[in-house]
Amino acid sequence: MAWRNFKINDCLLITTENSLKKSGKTYILEPRITKLLSFLAQNQGIVFTRDELIDEVWDGAVVSDQVVTQSIFELRKILKKLDEDHWIITIPKRGYKLDADVQQIYIDPNTGFKLEEFHSSNEHTNDNSNLGTAFPAGPMTRAFSKPDNDIPPASVSNKISNLMLNHWLFDVGILSMLVLTLVFASWANNDNAPIKDLKNPRQINIEITSSSNQLYSIAKMIESTLFSYTDYTSSLHPNSEAGKTLSLYISNNNQLHIDLYNNISHRSDFKKSLLLQSDKLYTSLNHLLNELIQTLTHDHQVTVTNAPIITDSTLLYKYLSLPDLIDDEGQVNKSYLTDINKLILNSPTNSYLLAKRYIGYAIILTLDNKETSMPNLMNYARDLVKNISLQNSLLSLPSQTLNALALNQLYQGNIDLSQHYLSLSRQQSKQSSALYYILQGKILDIKNQHQQANENYSIAKYLAPSYETEVLCKNLVFHST
Repeated sequence: MAWRNFKINDCLLITTENSLKKSGKTYILEPRITKLLSFLAQNQGIVFTRDELIDEVWDGAVVSDQVVTQSIFELRKILKKLDEDHWIITIPKRGYKLDADVQQIYIDPNTGFKLEEFHSSNEHTNDNSNLGTAFPAGPMTRAFSKPDNDIPPASVSNKISNLMLNHWLFDVGILSMLVLTLVFASWANNDNAPIKDLKNPRQINIEITSSSNQLYSIAKMIESTLFSYTDYTSSLHPNSEAGKTLSLYISNNNQLHIDLYNNISHRSDFKKSLLLQSDKLYTSLNHLLNELIQTLTHDHQVTVTNAPIITDSTLLYKYLSLPDLIDDEGQVNKSYLTDINKLILNSPTNSYLLAKRYIGYAIILTLDNKETSMPNLMNYARDLVKNISLQNSLLSLPSQTLNALALNQLYQGNIDLSQHYLSLSRQQSKQSSALYYILQGKILDIKNQHQQANENYSIAKYLAPSYETEVLCKNLVFHST
Protein backbone atom coordinates (compact mmCIF):
# COMPACT_ATOMS: atom_id res chain seq x y z
CA MET A 1 0.00 0.00 0.00
CA ALA A 2 1.30 3.46 -0.89
CA TRP A 3 2.13 6.06 1.73
CA ARG A 4 -0.25 9.01 1.69
CA ASN A 5 1.25 12.42 2.42
CA PHE A 6 -0.14 15.91 1.93
CA LYS A 7 1.03 19.17 0.39
CA ILE A 8 -0.92 21.85 2.29
CA ASN A 9 -0.31 25.29 0.80
CA ASP A 10 3.52 25.49 0.88
CA CYS A 11 3.95 22.85 3.59
CA LEU A 12 4.53 19.11 3.28
CA LEU A 13 3.00 16.75 5.84
CA ILE A 14 4.91 13.45 5.95
CA THR A 15 2.60 11.12 7.87
CA THR A 16 5.12 8.29 8.16
CA GLU A 17 7.63 10.62 9.82
CA ASN A 18 5.12 12.67 11.87
CA SER A 19 6.72 15.78 10.39
CA LEU A 20 5.60 19.06 8.84
CA LYS A 21 8.07 20.78 6.51
CA LYS A 22 8.24 24.25 5.00
CA SER A 23 11.09 26.24 3.45
CA GLY A 24 13.75 23.90 4.78
CA LYS A 25 12.31 23.84 8.32
CA THR A 26 11.00 20.61 9.82
CA TYR A 27 8.68 20.32 12.84
CA ILE A 28 8.12 16.94 14.48
CA LEU A 29 4.49 16.37 15.49
CA GLU A 30 2.94 14.11 18.06
CA PRO A 31 1.19 11.15 16.36
CA ARG A 32 -2.26 12.39 17.44
CA ILE A 33 -1.53 15.84 15.96
CA THR A 34 -0.35 14.21 12.72
CA LYS A 35 -3.52 12.13 12.58
CA LEU A 36 -5.70 15.18 13.29
CA LEU A 37 -4.07 17.31 10.59
CA SER A 38 -4.07 14.38 8.13
CA PHE A 39 -7.80 13.79 8.68
CA LEU A 40 -8.66 17.48 8.23
CA ALA A 41 -6.49 17.60 5.10
CA GLN A 42 -8.28 14.56 3.64
CA ASN A 43 -11.59 16.34 4.24
CA GLN A 44 -10.52 19.90 3.39
CA GLY A 45 -13.31 22.46 3.78
CA ILE A 46 -15.65 20.15 5.73
CA VAL A 47 -16.72 21.21 9.23
CA PHE A 48 -16.41 18.55 11.95
CA THR A 49 -17.80 18.70 15.47
CA ARG A 50 -15.66 17.62 18.42
CA ASP A 51 -17.65 14.37 18.70
CA GLU A 52 -17.05 13.61 15.02
CA LEU A 53 -13.32 14.26 15.43
CA ILE A 54 -13.25 11.91 18.44
CA ASP A 55 -14.92 9.20 16.33
CA GLU A 56 -12.60 9.68 13.34
CA VAL A 57 -9.25 10.72 14.83
CA TRP A 58 -9.41 9.02 18.24
CA ASP A 59 -11.30 6.01 16.81
CA GLY A 60 -14.19 6.59 19.19
CA ALA A 61 -12.00 6.32 22.30
CA VAL A 62 -13.46 7.69 25.52
CA VAL A 63 -11.93 11.17 25.60
CA SER A 64 -13.43 14.53 26.52
CA ASP A 65 -14.11 17.53 24.31
CA GLN A 66 -11.26 19.19 26.18
CA VAL A 67 -8.77 16.78 24.54
CA VAL A 68 -9.94 17.89 21.09
CA THR A 69 -9.77 21.58 22.03
CA GLN A 70 -6.27 21.12 23.47
CA SER A 71 -5.12 19.25 20.34
CA ILE A 72 -6.49 22.00 18.06
CA PHE A 73 -4.68 24.57 20.21
CA GLU A 74 -1.38 22.64 20.00
CA LEU A 75 -1.77 22.25 16.23
CA ARG A 76 -2.38 25.97 15.83
CA LYS A 77 0.68 26.72 17.96
CA ILE A 78 2.86 24.64 15.62
CA LEU A 79 1.27 26.18 12.51
CA LYS A 80 1.87 29.66 13.93
CA LYS A 81 5.62 28.98 13.82
CA LEU A 82 5.17 28.44 10.07
CA ASP A 83 2.93 31.53 9.66
CA GLU A 84 0.10 29.14 8.75
CA ASP A 85 -2.12 29.32 11.87
CA HIS A 86 -5.00 30.62 9.70
CA TRP A 87 -5.48 27.09 8.31
CA ILE A 88 -7.70 25.91 11.15
CA ILE A 89 -11.03 27.73 11.17
CA THR A 90 -13.36 27.62 14.18
CA ILE A 91 -17.01 27.64 13.17
CA PRO A 92 -18.95 28.90 16.25
CA LYS A 93 -21.27 26.28 17.77
CA ARG A 94 -20.37 23.80 15.00
CA GLY A 95 -16.74 22.74 15.02
CA TYR A 96 -13.52 23.06 13.03
CA LYS A 97 -12.41 22.84 9.41
CA LEU A 98 -9.20 23.11 7.39
CA ASP A 99 -9.16 26.05 4.98
CA ALA A 100 -6.12 25.55 2.73
CA ASP A 101 -5.11 24.23 -0.68
CA VAL A 102 -4.56 20.49 -0.18
CA GLN A 103 -2.84 18.03 -2.48
CA GLN A 104 -2.67 14.34 -1.57
CA ILE A 105 0.61 12.75 -2.61
CA TYR A 106 1.04 8.98 -2.79
CA ILE A 107 4.55 7.54 -2.40
CA ASP A 108 5.71 4.02 -3.22
CA PRO A 109 7.23 2.79 0.08
CA ASN A 110 9.72 0.58 -1.79
CA THR A 111 11.11 3.08 -4.29
CA GLY A 112 10.13 6.43 -2.81
CA PHE A 113 8.71 7.52 -6.18
CA LYS A 114 5.55 9.60 -6.34
CA LEU A 115 2.71 7.56 -7.84
CA GLU A 116 -0.10 10.07 -8.25
CA GLU A 117 -1.53 13.30 -6.94
CA PHE A 118 -5.10 13.87 -5.86
CA HIS A 119 -5.34 17.33 -7.43
CA SER A 120 -3.21 16.57 -10.50
CA SER A 121 -4.35 17.56 -14.00
CA ASN A 122 -5.94 15.07 -16.48
CA GLU A 123 -3.61 12.22 -17.39
CA HIS A 124 -2.10 12.31 -20.89
CA THR A 125 -2.05 9.25 -23.13
CA ASN A 126 -0.18 8.19 -26.27
CA ASP A 127 -3.21 6.35 -27.65
CA ASN A 128 -4.42 8.42 -30.62
CA SER A 129 -7.34 6.11 -31.49
CA ASN A 130 -9.83 8.16 -29.52
CA LEU A 131 -8.51 11.61 -30.33
CA GLY A 132 -10.74 12.11 -33.38
CA THR A 133 -9.75 14.85 -35.83
CA ALA A 134 -6.36 16.34 -35.12
CA PHE A 135 -6.29 19.99 -33.98
CA PRO A 136 -5.12 22.19 -36.93
CA ALA A 137 -1.58 23.51 -36.79
CA GLY A 138 -1.05 27.10 -35.71
CA PRO A 139 -0.21 29.88 -38.17
CA MET A 140 3.56 29.67 -37.66
CA THR A 141 3.48 25.86 -37.96
CA ARG A 142 1.56 25.98 -41.22
CA ALA A 143 3.89 28.60 -42.64
CA PHE A 144 6.88 26.27 -42.35
CA SER A 145 5.26 22.91 -42.96
CA LYS A 146 5.57 23.00 -46.76
CA PRO A 147 7.82 20.17 -48.12
CA ASP A 148 11.02 21.36 -49.75
CA ASN A 149 10.42 19.42 -53.01
CA ASP A 150 7.05 21.13 -53.65
CA ILE A 151 8.12 24.53 -55.01
CA PRO A 152 5.15 26.71 -56.09
CA PRO A 153 5.00 28.97 -59.16
CA ALA A 154 6.06 32.62 -58.75
CA SER A 155 2.51 33.98 -58.40
CA VAL A 156 1.64 31.37 -55.88
CA SER A 157 4.98 32.00 -54.15
CA ASN A 158 4.12 35.70 -53.75
CA LYS A 159 0.76 34.83 -52.25
CA ILE A 160 2.44 32.43 -49.88
CA SER A 161 5.00 35.11 -48.94
CA ASN A 162 2.22 37.60 -48.22
CA LEU A 163 0.36 34.98 -46.23
CA MET A 164 3.51 34.20 -44.25
CA LEU A 165 4.01 37.91 -43.56
CA ASN A 166 0.42 38.24 -42.36
CA HIS A 167 0.90 35.24 -40.08
CA TRP A 168 4.14 36.69 -38.75
CA LEU A 169 2.44 40.02 -38.02
CA PHE A 170 -0.45 38.23 -36.35
CA ASP A 171 1.92 36.17 -34.19
CA VAL A 172 3.97 39.21 -33.23
CA GLY A 173 0.80 41.07 -32.27
CA ILE A 174 -0.42 38.20 -30.12
CA LEU A 175 2.97 37.84 -28.44
CA SER A 176 3.14 41.60 -27.78
CA MET A 177 -0.30 41.59 -26.17
CA LEU A 178 0.70 38.57 -24.05
CA VAL A 179 3.90 40.27 -22.87
CA LEU A 180 2.02 43.48 -22.01
CA THR A 181 -0.60 41.47 -20.11
CA LEU A 182 2.07 39.65 -18.10
CA VAL A 183 3.90 42.90 -17.30
CA PHE A 184 0.70 44.58 -16.16
CA ALA A 185 -0.35 41.57 -14.06
CA SER A 186 3.09 41.44 -12.44
CA TRP A 187 2.94 45.17 -11.67
CA ALA A 188 -0.56 44.88 -10.22
CA ASN A 189 0.42 41.92 -8.02
CA ASN A 190 3.54 43.67 -6.74
CA ASP A 191 1.53 46.80 -6.03
CA ASN A 192 -1.13 44.97 -4.05
CA ALA A 193 0.97 42.19 -2.50
CA PRO A 194 1.19 42.24 1.30
CA ILE A 195 4.51 43.10 2.84
CA LYS A 196 5.56 39.85 4.49
CA ASP A 197 8.26 41.37 6.65
CA LEU A 198 6.05 44.05 8.19
CA LYS A 199 6.77 44.28 11.92
CA ASN A 200 4.71 45.79 14.71
CA PRO A 201 7.03 48.23 16.55
CA ARG A 202 4.81 48.05 19.66
CA GLN A 203 4.91 44.28 19.97
CA ILE A 204 7.59 42.53 22.04
CA ASN A 205 8.15 38.80 21.85
CA ILE A 206 9.64 37.48 25.12
CA GLU A 207 11.85 34.44 24.59
CA ILE A 208 13.22 32.19 27.34
CA THR A 209 15.85 29.57 26.58
CA SER A 210 14.94 27.02 29.24
CA SER A 211 12.01 25.78 31.32
CA SER A 212 13.50 27.15 34.55
CA ASN A 213 10.82 28.26 37.03
CA GLN A 214 12.87 31.34 37.91
CA LEU A 215 13.33 32.34 34.29
CA TYR A 216 9.64 31.92 33.47
CA SER A 217 8.60 33.90 36.57
CA ILE A 218 10.98 36.74 35.68
CA ALA A 219 9.59 36.76 32.12
CA LYS A 220 6.03 37.04 33.48
CA MET A 221 7.16 39.82 35.84
CA ILE A 222 8.67 41.76 32.92
CA GLU A 223 5.50 41.23 30.90
CA SER A 224 3.37 42.58 33.77
CA THR A 225 5.66 45.60 34.18
CA LEU A 226 5.48 46.38 30.45
CA PHE A 227 1.68 46.36 30.67
CA SER A 228 1.74 48.65 33.70
CA TYR A 229 4.19 51.28 32.47
CA THR A 230 4.29 51.21 28.65
CA ASP A 231 2.11 50.94 25.56
CA TYR A 232 4.00 47.84 24.44
CA THR A 233 2.10 44.58 24.04
CA SER A 234 4.17 41.55 24.93
CA SER A 235 3.76 37.80 24.79
CA LEU A 236 5.68 34.67 25.72
CA HIS A 237 4.23 32.98 22.63
CA PRO A 238 6.15 33.19 19.31
CA ASN A 239 5.05 36.10 17.11
CA SER A 240 6.73 36.65 13.73
CA GLU A 241 5.30 40.18 13.55
CA ALA A 242 6.93 41.40 16.78
CA GLY A 243 9.05 44.50 16.27
CA LYS A 244 11.29 43.59 19.22
CA THR A 245 12.51 40.38 20.82
CA LEU A 246 13.42 40.21 24.52
CA SER A 247 15.69 37.23 25.16
CA LEU A 248 16.28 35.91 28.68
CA TYR A 249 18.58 33.18 29.94
CA ILE A 250 20.31 32.22 33.17
CA SER A 251 23.94 31.06 32.95
CA ASN A 252 25.55 28.40 35.11
CA ASN A 253 26.88 30.96 37.58
CA ASN A 254 23.29 32.06 38.31
CA GLN A 255 23.55 35.23 36.25
CA LEU A 256 20.49 36.55 34.45
CA HIS A 257 21.20 37.86 30.94
CA ILE A 258 18.70 40.03 29.10
CA ASP A 259 18.91 41.28 25.51
CA LEU A 260 16.34 43.53 23.81
CA TYR A 261 16.80 43.13 20.05
CA ASN A 262 15.14 45.46 17.54
CA ASN A 263 13.82 43.34 14.64
CA ILE A 264 13.24 46.46 12.52
CA SER A 265 16.64 48.17 12.79
CA HIS A 266 18.43 44.83 13.38
CA ARG A 267 20.40 45.94 16.40
CA SER A 268 20.37 45.46 20.16
CA ASP A 269 18.61 48.26 22.06
CA PHE A 270 19.37 47.05 25.58
CA LYS A 271 21.67 44.49 27.20
CA LYS A 272 22.06 43.71 30.87
CA SER A 273 23.39 41.00 33.18
CA LEU A 274 22.82 40.61 36.90
CA LEU A 275 23.57 38.05 39.57
CA LEU A 276 20.49 36.45 41.09
CA GLN A 277 21.43 36.73 44.77
CA SER A 278 18.65 35.95 47.22
CA ASP A 279 19.62 38.76 49.63
CA LYS A 280 19.79 41.51 46.95
CA LEU A 281 17.24 40.24 44.45
CA TYR A 282 14.59 42.95 44.89
CA THR A 283 17.07 45.80 44.43
CA SER A 284 18.70 44.16 41.39
CA LEU A 285 15.43 43.37 39.60
CA ASN A 286 13.93 46.76 40.42
CA HIS A 287 16.95 48.49 38.90
CA LEU A 288 16.79 46.23 35.85
CA LEU A 289 13.09 46.92 35.27
CA ASN A 290 13.61 50.67 35.62
CA GLU A 291 16.39 50.65 33.03
CA LEU A 292 14.34 48.54 30.62
CA ILE A 293 11.24 50.76 30.89
CA GLN A 294 13.29 53.94 30.51
CA THR A 295 14.92 52.49 27.38
CA LEU A 296 11.57 51.60 25.84
CA THR A 297 9.85 54.88 26.72
CA HIS A 298 12.92 57.05 26.00
CA ASP A 299 12.12 58.80 29.26
CA HIS A 300 14.69 58.62 32.08
CA GLN A 301 12.25 60.34 34.42
CA VAL A 302 9.98 57.31 34.53
CA THR A 303 10.27 55.47 37.85
CA VAL A 304 8.98 51.94 38.27
CA THR A 305 7.65 51.63 41.82
CA ASN A 306 6.99 48.35 43.64
CA ALA A 307 8.27 46.24 40.81
CA PRO A 308 8.73 43.47 41.71
CA ILE A 309 5.64 43.71 43.91
CA ILE A 310 7.19 41.47 46.58
CA THR A 311 9.77 43.72 48.23
CA ASP A 312 11.37 41.18 50.56
CA SER A 313 14.34 39.71 48.64
CA THR A 314 14.31 36.32 50.39
CA LEU A 315 10.56 35.89 49.84
CA LEU A 316 10.90 37.12 46.25
CA TYR A 317 13.59 34.53 45.54
CA LYS A 318 11.29 31.76 46.78
CA TYR A 319 8.35 33.19 44.83
CA LEU A 320 10.31 33.14 41.57
CA SER A 321 11.01 29.45 42.14
CA LEU A 322 7.30 28.58 42.15
CA PRO A 323 6.24 26.27 39.30
CA ASP A 324 3.87 27.71 36.73
CA LEU A 325 0.19 27.06 37.44
CA ILE A 326 -0.30 25.39 34.03
CA ASP A 327 2.51 23.32 32.52
CA ASP A 328 3.56 23.13 28.86
CA GLU A 329 1.06 20.34 28.17
CA GLY A 330 -1.87 22.36 29.51
CA GLN A 331 -2.09 20.36 32.74
CA VAL A 332 -2.41 21.78 36.26
CA ASN A 333 0.76 21.76 38.37
CA LYS A 334 -0.54 20.29 41.62
CA SER A 335 2.50 21.53 43.53
CA TYR A 336 1.68 25.18 42.76
CA LEU A 337 -0.91 25.56 45.53
CA THR A 338 1.20 23.59 47.99
CA ASP A 339 4.24 25.80 47.39
CA ILE A 340 2.38 29.11 47.44
CA ASN A 341 0.64 28.10 50.70
CA LYS A 342 4.09 27.58 52.23
CA LEU A 343 5.07 31.12 51.23
CA ILE A 344 1.85 32.52 52.71
CA LEU A 345 2.54 30.75 56.01
CA ASN A 346 5.83 32.69 56.16
CA SER A 347 4.21 35.95 55.03
CA PRO A 348 0.48 35.81 55.92
CA THR A 349 -0.12 39.56 55.32
CA ASN A 350 1.24 39.69 51.78
CA SER A 351 -1.87 40.64 49.81
CA TYR A 352 -0.21 39.93 46.47
CA LEU A 353 0.46 36.29 47.40
CA LEU A 354 -3.09 35.95 48.74
CA ALA A 355 -4.44 37.35 45.47
CA LYS A 356 -2.26 35.01 43.39
CA ARG A 357 -3.46 32.01 45.40
CA TYR A 358 -7.10 33.02 45.00
CA ILE A 359 -6.84 33.57 41.24
CA GLY A 360 -4.83 30.37 40.79
CA TYR A 361 -7.40 28.31 42.67
CA ALA A 362 -10.26 29.87 40.66
CA ILE A 363 -8.47 28.93 37.43
CA ILE A 364 -7.95 25.34 38.60
CA LEU A 365 -11.59 25.15 39.65
CA THR A 366 -12.66 26.39 36.20
CA LEU A 367 -10.48 23.81 34.50
CA ASP A 368 -12.57 21.22 36.39
CA ASN A 369 -9.87 19.76 38.56
CA LYS A 370 -11.64 17.41 40.98
CA GLU A 371 -9.25 18.22 43.81
CA THR A 372 -10.66 21.73 44.15
CA SER A 373 -13.90 22.91 45.73
CA MET A 374 -15.92 26.09 45.99
CA PRO A 375 -15.71 26.19 49.83
CA ASN A 376 -11.91 26.31 49.62
CA LEU A 377 -12.14 29.16 47.11
CA MET A 378 -14.45 31.06 49.49
CA ASN A 379 -11.98 30.56 52.36
CA TYR A 380 -9.15 31.95 50.22
CA ALA A 381 -11.38 34.92 49.34
CA ARG A 382 -12.06 35.63 53.03
CA ASP A 383 -8.32 35.62 53.78
CA LEU A 384 -7.73 38.07 50.94
CA VAL A 385 -10.57 40.46 51.83
CA LYS A 386 -9.64 40.41 55.53
CA ASN A 387 -6.06 41.37 54.69
CA ILE A 388 -7.18 44.10 52.25
CA SER A 389 -9.45 45.65 54.88
CA LEU A 390 -6.31 46.46 56.86
CA GLN A 391 -4.95 48.53 53.95
CA ASN A 392 -5.31 52.30 54.14
CA SER A 393 -6.17 52.77 50.47
CA LEU A 394 -7.25 50.54 47.61
CA LEU A 395 -5.25 52.77 45.26
CA SER A 396 -2.05 51.41 46.77
CA LEU A 397 -2.92 47.89 45.59
CA PRO A 398 -1.46 46.51 42.36
CA SER A 399 -3.84 45.81 39.47
CA GLN A 400 -3.47 42.00 39.92
CA THR A 401 -4.81 42.21 43.47
CA LEU A 402 -7.70 44.45 42.37
CA ASN A 403 -8.57 41.93 39.65
CA ALA A 404 -8.72 39.21 42.32
CA LEU A 405 -11.15 41.35 44.37
CA ALA A 406 -13.27 41.92 41.26
CA LEU A 407 -13.36 38.17 40.60
CA ASN A 408 -14.47 37.49 44.17
CA GLN A 409 -17.35 39.96 43.89
CA LEU A 410 -18.36 38.46 40.56
CA TYR A 411 -18.62 35.03 42.20
CA GLN A 412 -20.87 36.60 44.86
CA GLY A 413 -23.05 38.32 42.26
CA ASN A 414 -22.06 41.87 43.26
CA ILE A 415 -21.75 43.23 39.73
CA ASP A 416 -21.41 46.92 40.61
CA LEU A 417 -18.69 46.31 43.18
CA SER A 418 -16.87 43.99 40.76
CA GLN A 419 -16.98 46.72 38.12
CA HIS A 420 -15.65 49.22 40.69
CA TYR A 421 -12.57 47.07 41.39
CA LEU A 422 -11.98 46.62 37.66
CA SER A 423 -12.13 50.39 37.18
CA LEU A 424 -9.50 50.86 39.90
CA SER A 425 -7.39 48.14 38.26
CA ARG A 426 -7.61 49.99 34.94
CA GLN A 427 -6.38 53.19 36.61
CA GLN A 428 -3.37 51.40 38.08
CA SER A 429 -1.97 50.27 34.73
CA LYS A 430 -1.43 51.69 31.25
CA GLN A 431 -2.76 48.44 29.83
CA SER A 432 -4.88 45.68 31.23
CA SER A 433 -4.21 41.96 31.48
CA ALA A 434 -6.10 39.10 29.86
CA LEU A 435 -7.86 38.39 33.19
CA TYR A 436 -9.17 41.96 33.27
CA TYR A 437 -10.78 41.56 29.84
CA ILE A 438 -12.25 38.17 30.77
CA LEU A 439 -13.87 39.65 33.88
CA GLN A 440 -15.09 42.67 31.91
CA GLY A 441 -16.60 40.29 29.36
CA LYS A 442 -18.39 38.35 32.11
CA ILE A 443 -19.97 41.54 33.46
CA LEU A 444 -21.12 42.51 29.95
CA ASP A 445 -22.54 38.99 29.48
CA ILE A 446 -24.63 39.42 32.65
CA LYS A 447 -25.89 42.74 31.23
CA ASN A 448 -26.86 40.92 27.99
CA GLN A 449 -24.31 42.95 26.03
CA HIS A 450 -22.99 39.83 24.35
CA GLN A 451 -21.31 41.45 21.36
CA GLN A 452 -19.21 43.71 23.59
CA ALA A 453 -18.50 40.73 25.84
CA ASN A 454 -17.14 38.71 22.91
CA GLU A 455 -14.92 41.64 21.92
CA ASN A 456 -13.38 41.58 25.40
CA TYR A 457 -12.87 37.81 25.19
CA SER A 458 -11.14 38.29 21.83
CA ILE A 459 -8.73 40.81 23.36
CA ALA A 460 -7.98 38.38 26.19
CA LYS A 461 -7.21 35.58 23.71
CA TYR A 462 -4.96 37.91 21.74
CA LEU A 463 -3.03 38.94 24.85
CA ALA A 464 -2.72 35.37 26.18
CA PRO A 465 -3.29 32.88 23.34
CA SER A 466 -3.63 29.60 25.21
CA TYR A 467 -6.07 26.80 25.92
CA GLU A 468 -6.36 28.10 29.49
CA THR A 469 -7.58 31.50 28.24
CA GLU A 470 -10.18 29.88 25.98
CA VAL A 471 -11.60 27.87 28.87
CA LEU A 472 -11.64 30.89 31.21
CA CYS A 473 -13.48 33.01 28.64
CA LYS A 474 -16.12 30.32 28.37
CA ASN A 475 -16.45 28.95 31.90
CA LEU A 476 -14.97 31.28 34.55
CA VAL A 477 -17.69 31.96 37.21
CA PHE A 478 -20.43 30.86 34.76
CA HIS A 479 -20.75 29.42 31.26
CA SER A 480 -20.81 32.01 28.49
CA THR A 481 -22.54 31.03 25.25
